[in-house]
Amino acid sequence: MRKIVIMILMGLFGATSGLAQSSAEDIADGLVGHWKGSLIKGNSSQAFETEFYKKEDKLFSLQTMSEWHPAFGEFERPVKIGENGEIAGIFGLGKAKLRVDLNNLELIGFVESRNPGIYIHLKKVPGPPRGLFAIEPVTVVNTPVTLSGHFHVPAYSTKKTALVYVGGRGCYAGRTESNLYAKFLRNYGVAVLALQKRGMGNSTGNCETATIDDLAKDVAAAVRYLRKRGFERIGALGESAGGWVIFKASEMTKIDFLISSVGPSTSVRDQQMQSMSYGAKEYRLKEEVVKDLLEYTNMMFDAPATDESMIRFNELLKNSKENGWFEFLEDTDKPTGTEGIANLWVRRHSYDPRKALAAFEGPLLALYGDKDWIVPRKENIAVLRDLFQGTRSNNLRVHSFYNADHGMTVGDDSIKLPGNQSYFRFFRVTPKLQIEILSFLREYGLTDN
Repeated sequence: MRKIVIMILMGLFGATSGLAQSSAEDIADGLVGHWKGSLIKGNSSQAFETEFYKKEDKLFSLQTMSEWHPAFGEFERPVKIGENGEIAGIFGLGKAKLRVDLNNLELIGFVESRNPGIYIHLKKVPGPPRGLFAIEPVTVVNTPVTLSGHFHVPAYSTKKTALVYVGGRGCYAGRTESNLYAKFLRNYGVAVLALQKRGMGNSTGNCETATIDDLAKDVAAAVRYLRKRGFERIGALGESAGGWVIFKASEMTKIDFLISSVGPSTSVRDQQMQSMSYGAKEYRLKEEVVKDLLEYTNMMFDAPATDESMIRFNELLKNSKENGWFEFLEDTDKPTGTEGIANLWVRRHSYDPRKALAAFEGPLLALYGDKDWIVPRKENIAVLRDLFQGTRSNNLRVHSFYNADHGMTVGDDSIKLPGNQSYFRFFRVTPKLQIEILSFLREYGLTDN
């Protein structure tokens, strides 16, 4: 009897040991594919999924945080497998260590340096279905510039609705093939054209010297491209400074509907002055420091291109580093020399959208964050309410989202509810962003999905 028990125990330990000694290559092969699950903290979870794949004999993880969409939330990360079978890498919210059960195809682990801990639990599932949409590489010509990007076309749609996506300030190419607004909207029958900015990626031209007129003409060319493709309801969606661009483009060509996400309805100058004032309060700057900040902001618009101006710019920039407002400025807010003063971003993009908004005849959706000090909701909503009065108010939909900042994100927090209940709210993009965009599209007959 004793001998039988010993043999059984040896068999059990032998099986466990064999499982633990799976080679790194076996583990990597078993990981390749799609995994779906959650990040878990206390009684709360956040959706998380990843696609493991090999590239040049190395293992990578393309991770999707769907609750961060459509602002951001997709990351490619390298993955390492240790000799002991431990899987290490950055997963979601930080460095993590995981173990895989290759028999049941489940993956568990935890994010390091988090207290209380954040745990990870994923299960291998079939990959997403194919054939629901097409992604076409495209070029759009706005002579002499050629814009490169991708067109996301749903396989089924009865409305023939499409829109042009326009990103915010800055010169960057953007991953147009995996544009997150396109991924969201194509699921609801709306085609999305995402283009790299002029001079970036495969697009020709020069982003560093482009004016708002240049960018708006690019959008107008994209709208005409969509009309030639046979789409009947064509809109534009602009994020942040992209809001000004789509408003300007609506003066150049017919656009059927507009969606502005944290986009200003005030002038560039008003927005800059307002954001600096609100930012000073947010960072609790002293009164004498605020005077320097506002002087610098006015100089960005008004200072002559002289050596004296450059000396004062440099003096104020030195003060900004010492007094906590240097981070308020973008690189294109800082002249690199006297000749750079005239090329500051605010001068190349000086614009007041009120005329365009007053003339726009289609529906407009404007979305703001309660905690956004860069494009403060109060002043911008007031402009829209003033311009869309009487029957025009039927074409305006405005929403301000609780606790959301300029990125439309809300931070980690412990939320208390009545009845002595509570939960942990993970950092995420406010869910109201997607909800209200879809409600707007449905209300105005732009999608039937």
